[in-house]
Formats: sequence, C-alpha cells, structure tokens
Amino acid sequence: MKRSKTNYSVPAVDRMLDIIEFLSSNRKSCGITELSKALKINTNSIFRIMKRLVERGYVELDPSGKYQLSTKFFTIGMSLYTRFELRQCARKHLEWLSSETGETTQIHIPDGEQMLVMDTVVPHASYFLQVIPGSRVYYHSNAFGKAVLAFMDEKEIRAILPKNLPSLTKNTITDINVLISQLKNVRKTGIAFDAEEYNYGVFCIGSPVFDIEEKAVAGLGITGLTGRYHSSDSKKIINAVLETARRVSAETGYEGDYFAKFK
Repeated sequence: MKRSKTNYSVPAVDRMLDIIEFLSSNRKSCGITELSKALKINTNSIFRIMKRLVERGYVELDPSGKYQLSTKFFTIGMSLYTRFELRQCARKHLEWLSSETGETTQIHIPDGEQMLVMDTVVPHASYFLQVIPGSRVYYHSNAFGKAVLAFMDEKEIRAILPKNLPSLTKNTITDINVLISQLKNVRKTGIAFDAEEYNYGVFCIGSPVFDIEEKAVAGLGITGLTGRYHSSDSKKIINAVLETARRVSAETGYEGDYFAKFK
C-alpha cells in the first residue's frame, strides 16, 4: 500500500492504518495470514495490532475466526456526518443571506480551541472578501466564535480559551473578563460583532445556530469589507442574519423560542 511522503513516521501507526484501510476496502473478513501477504507486514505485527483493535472495539472476529471492522467506525462516521448535514442544510440559507446583504456569508463550528470555517458563500459583486472553508480561526476575535461562546457557561469558556488571548489588531479584545462581559450582550441580542478585531478592513456580524438539544453548535453570518459597509444598512443586515440563524436552527431540529423575540 502506497503512502504519501512525510517528515514524520510512526511505523506501528502506519501498519495499523494500512490494515484498517485494507479491511474497509474489502467486503469479506480477513485472517492474519491473508493480511500479512496482502500488506507485506509480518504475521507477528498483524497479530498484535489486531488483538489491540479487538480490545478497543474497532475490529471484531466473525464466526470463522477472521477479522472485520466493527460498527464503532460507523458510530465515529455518524458523528462527522452531523457536521456535513449541518453544512448541507445551511447552504441554501447562506445563499439567501448573501443575496439579501450582498456580502460573503459563512458558517463556523467549534473545533477544539478554535472555530472551523465549514462553508462560505460569496456574493455576485465586483469585489468581495473570500474566505476559505476548512480554515481555523480564534473564537474571541470573530463574530461567529463569539456567537457560540455566548451560550456556554463561564467555566467552559475559560477552559476553551487560552489564558493570553492573542492580539490580532488594536481592536482585538485580549482581556477575557471584558470578553465575557461582552458575551452577555450577545446572549441578549442574538448578535455578535467583529469590528476589525481579526483583520483590519474587515467586519463580521454573526448569530448562533442551535440544535435539537438547544445547544449553540455553530455561528453564522456575514463578512465584509468595511469600505462596503454603511450604518444605514445595519438594521436590515442584523435582521437578515437573525432570520438565517433561525431558519438553520429550525432545520437542525431546534424548537425553542429564542429567535421569537427578535421578530
């Protein structure tokens, strides 16, 4: 099995992944000898790896004594599927929001200590801000991260954020106590702002997305160039962002009334 070149190599992990990939591409169960011949890995290594995978629940023995992947991989896959499902259901609403505002729209989800850009939609305009899906950004200095943080308890916020919040521009909030205080207003209004806090010349307006368990699982909204933003459009944009968040939340199964007060 061919592997891409890398500066870092952990042979035991590589062998384990080769076995997993081989089993996933073969419908039938495989024995130790068969795996050894196919992957050119000695039988002793195969045996030890398979024993550990069985113990961890990733592989199981069929009635004939051969190995096959367990349903644990399906469980892991389904946890990722919910992410892609959110992206799919949000897409049409992001397109609507982009059309309404003439700006780039985004949806971000929590990804450890940062937010992950899940999807973006660009407007039909002569110039706009391009954001790359798959990028990871800080919570504290972008509107979508703040929209999620606002619905966490303070203990969880402090556990996720670094003790020293990175300063990206002169507008970045670097005092966690000031940030937590600001998040109270985000909870009240449903709207979070990034006023050139991440990049100079860029603004964002975001709102939370809730799931069926009423948990804020994403932040969405618009991103634009400050030169294109006019304060007279503020109310229209905020209402459009809130409406988009309401629609996406509803499609994820949220039945709460959080957005009702903004109508």
